[in-house]
Amino acid sequence: MASLYHLFPATIHPMVVHFTIAIVYLAGFAGLIGVVWRGRDGFFPKLYLLMLFLAILATIAAGAAGVISESYLKSIPHGVASTLETHKSYGELTGVSVVIAFVLQSWRWWRKKPLWSVSLVSLLFAIVAVVFVSMAGHLGGMMVYHHGLGVS
Repeated sequence: MASLYHLFPATIHPMVVHFTIAIVYLAGFAGLIGVVWRGRDGFFPKLYLLMLFLAILATIAAGAAGVISESYLKSIPHGVASTLETHKSYGELTGVSVVIAFVLQSWRWWRKKPLWSVSLVSLLFAIVAVVFVSMAGHLGGMMVYHHGLGVS
């Protein structure tokens, strides 16, 4: 299986993860606007649901890319191993939060109550996802820029 991983470059995770960060932030932003500004066409609630769906796909891609990039590491310094595990946990929690937000918003849309509005509970989970992806990104940056993980 490790040989299949190496069909991708070692830098695949940083190449992919920035899409996840951007899409999760955009989903949260669209949800906030959708709560505040209720237009007749429901543009922002629709955008929010679409962004949540794309965030799920992007989070899966980032996680898979992280596994691939990690397979290139020859060793993980002892002081960095716990940071890497926490980084992975925040990434997983981002994915779980986005899925919950998507399910809650989809349920609202499916029940058509009220049609094309943003669920406040869903938005709460989207904001939690923004916090988790921010923490994961912070730890990822620390591992690269302070500890040189995956650079040399």
